[in-house]
Amino acid sequence: MRPRLALEVSLFQQTPVGPWQVRSVSEEDTEDLAILLYAAFRGTVDDEGETFAGAMTEIESLFAGGYGRFLPDCSFVVEEGEFLISASLVSWFEQHEAPLLVFTMTRPEAQRRGLARFLLQHSINALRLAGYARLTLIVTEANTPARCLYESLGFRSMV
Repeated sequence: MRPRLALEVSLFQQTPVGPWQVRSVSEEDTEDLAILLYAAFRGTVDDEGETFAGAMTEIESLFAGGYGRFLPDCSFVVEEGEFLISASLVSWFEQHEAPLLVFTMTRPEAQRRGLARFLLQHSINALRLAGYARLTLIVTEANTPARCLYESLGFRSMV
């Protein structure tokens, strides 16, 4: 397993900018989220040889509480055509005593368009409205694009 960092941010109002329509996530999205997860992580620094079946297991685990109580009202997706192209998935993570950004993922062909930032900002705003004060996440140390995104939104190392 590659070294990982735990980051957190105190939540403040965000202004998502983008042309995309967002919607909340539901369990009906399980297979589409698994397809997105597999596509987004395949061939990246976070790819540890997972299979599509493994991606399906991860998403099923998310909905079953494997990462804590899933927060569907704070988790969002963007669709393009028949595919989910990006997602921000959040759960309540008891160990951090705060919400956890479990997955931020974007299909490779849709990356570098601002989708991850856009969805993460929607999640932050929804978390604030739900009364949460901070958001945590775990990121692979070598995942420079993700770390830059998170740091630009104010995430800092957890103490």
